[in-house]
Amino acid sequence: MPLLLRDLAPDLILHNGRIVTLSGALPGCSALAAKDGRIVALGDDVDVLALAGPATQVIDLVGRTAIPGLNDAHNHMLQVGLKLSRLPLENCQSIAEMVDLVRAAAARTPPGEWILGEGWNESLFAEGRLPHRSDLDAATIDHPALLMRFFNMDVVNSVALALAGIDAATEDPPRGRIERDTDGSPSGVIRAAAKPLVRRLLPQPTLAEQVAALDAASCAYLAYGITSILDPGLEPDELRAYVEAYRQGKLHVRSNVMPSWHGFHEETPEAVLDDRAAGLGIASGVGDDWLRLGGLKMAVDGGTTSHTAWMFQPFLGESEVKDYNRLNPEDLRRYFAQGHDQGWDIGIHAIGDRAHHEAAAAFADVLADRQHTARHQLIHAYFATEESLQHMARHDLAAVIQPTFIYYEGDDLFRDVGPELAARYKPMRTYLDRGIRVVATSDIPSTVHYNPFVGLYALVTRKSHQGTPIAPTEAVSREEALYAYTVAGAWLTREEDHKGSLALGYLADIAALDRDYFSVPEEAIKDVQVDLTIIGGRVVYQRPA
Repeated sequence: MPLLLRDLAPDLILHNGRIVTLSGALPGCSALAAKDGRIVALGDDVDVLALAGPATQVIDLVGRTAIPGLNDAHNHMLQVGLKLSRLPLENCQSIAEMVDLVRAAAARTPPGEWILGEGWNESLFAEGRLPHRSDLDAATIDHPALLMRFFNMDVVNSVALALAGIDAATEDPPRGRIERDTDGSPSGVIRAAAKPLVRRLLPQPTLAEQVAALDAASCAYLAYGITSILDPGLEPDELRAYVEAYRQGKLHVRSNVMPSWHGFHEETPEAVLDDRAAGLGIASGVGDDWLRLGGLKMAVDGGTTSHTAWMFQPFLGESEVKDYNRLNPEDLRRYFAQGHDQGWDIGIHAIGDRAHHEAAAAFADVLADRQHTARHQLIHAYFATEESLQHMARHDLAAVIQPTFIYYEGDDLFRDVGPELAARYKPMRTYLDRGIRVVATSDIPSTVHYNPFVGLYALVTRKSHQGTPIAPTEAVSREEALYAYTVAGAWLTREEDHKGSLALGYLADIAALDRDYFSVPEEAIKDVQVDLTIIGGRVVYQRPA
């Protein structure tokens, strides 16, 4: 029996809107139709509405703007889900406020169990200092407590220090530091490679808890128009959690995953990590549109606000460049060559200007005599040297940046590195002008929030949350910023032929907005909200009236 017309009708039609496609074939239109998860028509209202059948869901956008679904292509979604079960510290404006949260948690937690929190930022604290173990001791001496900074630093109480065996005689581990009081006793603050001294004592989440975390976090993202993410630096058990969430239908956004490789495992033999890449027999790009294998994640240094990045010059207030490097620089070329030749894309965390310079040079040496279509990336890419810009442009190395950092912690740059380097921070305009691809992401939970409109605001205005201009000459247009949050992310995961823009045959992943991102005053960009999120032609989120 031949198919009837109604069987060919779209599943979904959007009309009476401003649909921005980010596609050169048709930059904009008023109507769109989708069937079986993909876009089958773009055009004006009359022509597209004529395709409707009895079962077609027809949505009147009432003039609203619709854009491609947003792709947060450096987002630790599993960690975000686990963080939801911990004390939320990202909005604490003082140490006292943070301590109050610990005290309240202690009142409801059986003695001896861990109290965990995450997300504090000392630059927000009214006290103008780092927290101390005595602050947490005032809240509880019946529980070990560990509060994670948003990046690369923890503070713990005296109970946790005792459980870890950390005292005045404990030596700093290589590439890490135990902060100390004037008498040599630990202050409770532990940096970089010293963090595992306590963290290894924490109860590890079960597979079921990890799946629940992915379920919760991916649901939360839908309210912000996020339809795809890339989760970098995953251990084997975490990759297994993604597979199980996928099997159970608990991945609510399209997910790419990057296995953790060199630079994260002080305790893991190098040969084991080498085998992780070589022994799988697969490489980047394997998977489907809901769960796909990305590149290998590496790291060479730490961060600026924690003073653990690899710099050419010391941080302000310090007299020497300290060694917090996670890798020996001479090993980078061997690792890059090994991963590349096995078919992997490689992303490396490189924040300091020296880290950026050395990583780009190592990639350039490896790729000099190799033709490639790999999607290698410098992650964070704070401060580019002239030489590294040339390497990136010549070898198609992407910069994966986090405009959320501009907004939430940009003011700290002047304290940490001074105005000269601050003027070169996350130089998106420079990258684009040199022909370098830029992917914009959040890196949540290493920042306060994953809201992509805060990131878009930061790229367009280059302002911090305090209104401070942060490298204002590096501002970009609204379309360039949105491209970095959509099309560029699809390129990074080898999906640019069917994702990232709204074109015929592409995935029908769409966000309908409550106001026009392209015409609202610049200051209002960060306040844009998502009215509808659509994945695969199906409405998965609708903002409450």
